[in-house]
Amino acid sequence: MTYNNCSLCGTPAQIIKEITKPIYFHCPNCDLIFMDNEFFIDSTAEKTRYSLHRNSLANTGYVNMFERFIDVGVKPFCTGLKNGLDFGCGPGPVLSQLLTKLGINMDIYDAYFYNNPAIKEKKYDLITATEVFEHLKDPRSEIGFLKEILNTGGLLAIMTLFHDHCDFKTWWYRRDSTHICFYSTKTCHWIANHFNFKIKYIDSKNTCVWQKK
Repeated sequence: MTYNNCSLCGTPAQIIKEITKPIYFHCPNCDLIFMDNEFFIDSTAEKTRYSLHRNSLANTGYVNMFERFIDVGVKPFCTGLKNGLDFGCGPGPVLSQLLTKLGINMDIYDAYFYNNPAIKEKKYDLITATEVFEHLKDPRSEIGFLKEILNTGGLLAIMTLFHDHCDFKTWWYRRDSTHICFYSTKTCHWIANHFNFKIKYIDSKNTCVWQKK
């Protein structure tokens, strides 16, 4: 097998030959790198892996990471943000607690730890997804869903390491068995064009903020 359709844009993507296992594909259109789904771990193993995260306000490094994200991805645009959703918050919803202090009324959602179907019936001014997009099995439909529950003019702010400047074969970020798709700044621009978002902020490392037009 040499090609597989991209899980984001559907374009035939070519196998990365330098890595034999697991198998990865690189999309020439949107620049997404994604793992062959034959190598996805099952949901039980995935939840166990997530449960190992020590996410709490007592973890200074973890809090500092989120505060940097808020400083560049939320605070410059927070005027008028009344309600928000921390999507994929994990077992310790620290980010939502920090954003609540800014006066944003936050909901949380996580498929394993806070499976709250009520979010499907609401609309949000802000949706955050930090260290989440690399776990998405079907990023096209997931991003489409997030757009649906975002108010016009609302923000989708993500944090995930971009592969722009990495040697993918030796990159530590892909060693996590739950990390199955990897984005670049080019991918972020493709998402903006395809989903009719405006990019409000992007850096070359790990953060992008889209605004729904």
